[in-house]
Amino acid sequence: MGTLAVSNHLSLLGTTSAMGLLPLALAQSVWLRMVGRRLQEPFGERWGWTGDSAAEPLRLLVVGDSVALGVGCSAMERSLAPRLAYGLAVRLRRRVEWQVIGRRNWTAAEVLRHLVLNGTPRHDIGLVLLGANDALGLTARGRWRREFGRIFEQLELGGGRLLLSSGIRALGQVPAQPWPLNTLLGERFRQLDLDALDVVRTRRPDVDRTCLHVPIDASELRPHLKQDGFHPSAAGYAHWARWLSERVIEEWRALPQSLPGVEQAG
Repeated sequence: MGTLAVSNHLSLLGTTSAMGLLPLALAQSVWLRMVGRRLQEPFGERWGWTGDSAAEPLRLLVVGDSVALGVGCSAMERSLAPRLAYGLAVRLRRRVEWQVIGRRNWTAAEVLRHLVLNGTPRHDIGLVLLGANDALGLTARGRWRREFGRIFEQLELGGGRLLLSSGIRALGQVPAQPWPLNTLLGERFRQLDLDALDVVRTRRPDVDRTCLHVPIDASELRPHLKQDGFHPSAAGYAHWARWLSERVIEEWRALPQSLPGVEQAG
């Protein structure tokens, strides 16, 4: 978060006491950005497959920012997308092909621009991981809602039947981000999370497609966050993937003509 962004954010709070926190918040924002830059992108390809089956493969597409890329772990195979794919492959007993499209500084606008200009790859399950850069950059809420909704439109063009967005809810409560910066960022994350939930809920109903916003609470990942308080470690991505795979399988099972191989409850 830059100087102007923090200043604007404090101004939006509209109190003299908040403005008095400006020097401290600015110093903390500089520290946070320095810590974040030290986290490298993981080594490895941004696509792959897991599972062994002669059946038609299930295609997983993940789009987003540095969390989509797996920043916080050393190897791509330990990031969220391949771990989620592995969990689905085991439970569905089928091959799962996964692909990640993203950049560490991408906002919703940049993800949308890439999908519009380059086309959305064909997929069955689409996962959107966004919010941190829009929160840090103080993207206007109206713009965030429009662009977030249009990303789902692009995923629908790619054939996705189960479309999800996820993120870390209540991230501002993470102790790694010092006060008052954590309070300011926490409010921004809360606003964008509510907007994302509303956008996904109001997508046009379709009996053959499901759209969900399924953020994981920060308390679930708190022991597994890196020094900046934003990015999970490899253990954090593994926990997130296990948690998310349960929701994905549950919703996939509920779709009409669900692909075979899902373990039935009971």
